[in-house]
Amino acid sequence: MRGRLRLLIVTLFAALFALLPGPDDATGKPYLGFLRVREWLLDEADSPLGAWRQDGTLPALQVDLRQSPPIEDPAVLAAKSAEYARTAVEWAAARSQSGPPVRIDPARGTLVLQVHVGQNGVQASLAQPDGGTKTLAVPFASRSSLIPAALAIGIAVLTENVLLALFLACLGGAIAFVASSFAGAELSLPGIVWQGAQHFVQDALWRRSICGDFYLQVTLFVVFLFLSIGVMTRNGGIHGMVALLQRRVRGPVSAQLCTFATGLLIFFDDYSNCLLVGTSMRPLCDQTRVSREKLAWLVDSTAAPVAGLSVFSTWITYEISQYSAPLSLVTRADGTPYLSSDAYGVFLDTLPYRFYCLFTLAFVFLAIVLRRDFGPMLAAERRARWLGKPFAEGSSLLVRTDSPQNEPAEGIPRRARNALLPLAVLVFGTIALMVYHGLQATPPAPLLGLGEHLRFLLANADSVRSLLLASASAFAVAVALTLLQRLMTLRELLATSLRALRGLTLPFCVLFLAWTLGHLSHDLGTSHWLTAAARGVMVAAALPLVLFLVAGLIAFATGTSFGAMAILLPNVVVLAHQLGHDSAFAGSAAAGGPALMVLCIGAVLEGAIFGDHCSPISDTTVLSSLGSQCDHLAHVRTQLPYALVTMGTALVCGYVPMALLGPHWWWLALPLGIVVLLAVLLTFGQRADDRPSDGPLASA
Repeated sequence: MRGRLRLLIVTLFAALFALLPGPDDATGKPYLGFLRVREWLLDEADSPLGAWRQDGTLPALQVDLRQSPPIEDPAVLAAKSAEYARTAVEWAAARSQSGPPVRIDPARGTLVLQVHVGQNGVQASLAQPDGGTKTLAVPFASRSSLIPAALAIGIAVLTENVLLALFLACLGGAIAFVASSFAGAELSLPGIVWQGAQHFVQDALWRRSICGDFYLQVTLFVVFLFLSIGVMTRNGGIHGMVALLQRRVRGPVSAQLCTFATGLLIFFDDYSNCLLVGTSMRPLCDQTRVSREKLAWLVDSTAAPVAGLSVFSTWITYEISQYSAPLSLVTRADGTPYLSSDAYGVFLDTLPYRFYCLFTLAFVFLAIVLRRDFGPMLAAERRARWLGKPFAEGSSLLVRTDSPQNEPAEGIPRRARNALLPLAVLVFGTIALMVYHGLQATPPAPLLGLGEHLRFLLANADSVRSLLLASASAFAVAVALTLLQRLMTLRELLATSLRALRGLTLPFCVLFLAWTLGHLSHDLGTSHWLTAAARGVMVAAALPLVLFLVAGLIAFATGTSFGAMAILLPNVVVLAHQLGHDSAFAGSAAAGGPALMVLCIGAVLEGAIFGDHCSPISDTTVLSSLGSQCDHLAHVRTQLPYALVTMGTALVCGYVPMALLGPHWWWLALPLGIVVLLAVLLTFGQRADDRPSDGPLASA
């Protein structure tokens, strides 16, 4: 990418961050306070409500709310206090989903939650059963919360060095966090820098990213997967599998279709999809001259969309858990109240409005069968076709496994079963372990029907632990097959394993820093600030579009779609239902509430996935580059135009017609969007097989 173009992109992003309208003082800051207190109360590990749970009950929550300037209208004060009090209901519902049921019991008395919302921040306190008090005192999130994302994107584009960009962004974000804290006002500039560096290294990086239980299990899963791939490559299994596939895969189109189909089959988890599809399909794509950039896009564009849409995935449990509690506060079109247990049915109702995921999958298929690409992806594909180079010279690959030392030694037979058996253990072992962990949990109430059993099983499946155990088992099987057939000695196996691990140093540095950046963005309240900033323009007709874009911005800036869902979904249910009812969104007040609510839930889920796709600091984006062995910035640069096309199609052909005509026209939006995608590919796309008449291929 030329220097002027890089500078232009950075300038555009800087202008975007600088010109975003912030939350206003009258309503925005109190809402920021509410989001912070709600997050504190719902903390899964350390909620101040947790100590009060006894025999499956929780005392009622009474809120003493004081705000500056004071709220003069008693009705408004009561309504805002009730918003805080409903958080206890949400907490009880969330605990009931993951364990024994918890209910609010007024007979146990009341807990007084004191909340003071000032001009600069919010303070909250709740007494504890042991006589102590848990307190929260944090400043409001500000525009400085965008610093980590702005630095990461800007430095990465300017220097094309992801590791440097993430490191400086993390350091800048940690310094901004200390400077914006209440304690930061008493520190000198050197003190702020020193405290920020400590917060970055000791807390965000070491304690929460490297030593965090979830992240440690993901790290070990990646280790065992790459150990397995290293052994399967060295013992000839991967080469045998590629030779087997090549009997049916004749060229780049069939190789891409095979990759796409494999991505659809790994529907139960996005992490395993990114790594398994990328690593297993990479040799085949290299053989058929498909670029690494195209492979990374195929992997990334099936992983999250498939997991997000699948009714049997590790995503669905998390998604429905974010809006199940407030669902009980609204009613259906016939006036009957929703129940928290209706969350799965509401998820199914959102499927026709999941426009970004649906159009992304359609766009991938169309681009493959039409053999058309455009922009940076076209240049990458032509380089692979005509020069036989899957990646450009000078690319900074996250990991390399194509050195001669990793190739099978002379005389080792190429047997496909030596790769297919460990991969089968990985896939089916993960599913079996998820089922096993799910069956070990005790349901809070008798389960009725297959659907309830499956939902409960997925809610307790412990997918990351299952992936870890399955990947370790796959490595053990790969080693056993190698030793039983005497393809390598123990010493050669050890050397192969060490080479596989040696190549993971850079990707782990990138992955740990990406996770750390997400933690620092959380500390700064990035997602809260963006949510509060957009709240003022939330009117019924524009609400789905606004939520889609805000969810995309949050996921893009923080690198996590789950974070965007956690912030927006619980607040969207009541807001969308109320606006839909008041504006008679679907033609009547009764039907308008549920209709707008379902459409907005779908918009949040889709916007979060879109932002996650585009973000260079997203863990799935990093894992897609890692599994495909693609230059990370090249993956982001080639995927971004395609993601923007499907995003624009989702807005223009999906959410705009739904807002103007009503959600019952969803059946028209899907074919209309496919026609638009076809038109884009036929108008701007070109065949990589056609040699270009201008420009050197080697520069691609």
